[in-house]
Amino acid sequence: MLVIVDNGRGAEEIARFIRASKQVVKPDEAVNVKASGFILSDGDLKSQKPNIDLVKKCNTPLLAIGMGSAFLASAFGTKPVSVKAEKNIKVKIERPSPLVLDMKKVFTAISNCQHGIDDLPENFDVFASSQRYDFEIVGHMEQPFFGVHFNPEMGGDGLKILDNFVKFVDIWEKYHK
Repeated sequence: MLVIVDNGRGAEEIARFIRASKQVVKPDEAVNVKASGFILSDGDLKSQKPNIDLVKKCNTPLLAIGMGSAFLASAFGTKPVSVKAEKNIKVKIERPSPLVLDMKKVFTAISNCQHGIDDLPENFDVFASSQRYDFEIVGHMEQPFFGVHFNPEMGGDGLKILDNFVKFVDIWEKYHK
């Protein structure tokens, strides 16, 4: 079962697009839930501590979206910063990742996120960037953790990111039981 952490923005939309078994929970509840994977929704800074606690405890795949991506990076020592939100962005894939399988080298995404990171944490790599932001898709090099700065649940080519993450969780679960 996938657990979607509702940080205040996008959790219900994410749940609508995911066809796998799922549950939407508040940040304070997430750390006590057993799941095959987690999705941290966008939101605001008030949910930072429970999200960081979840990341530090997590040993299954995790997709962090928008502010959730800043929480993921914060769990590894980077602080969130304010960034200018732009609605439609062109994202360029820099290197392969399970999140960008079967996607065009440059795709369109919708972003509503006003927070990001100003530096990449140690053991993270950039999988995609845009002209306005260097860290559109990042991932941990040793753990199955991914951060997406834009909002794939808002449509566009970003919906493929959610689909690819669900497929990744299925494969991960099959080989890591």
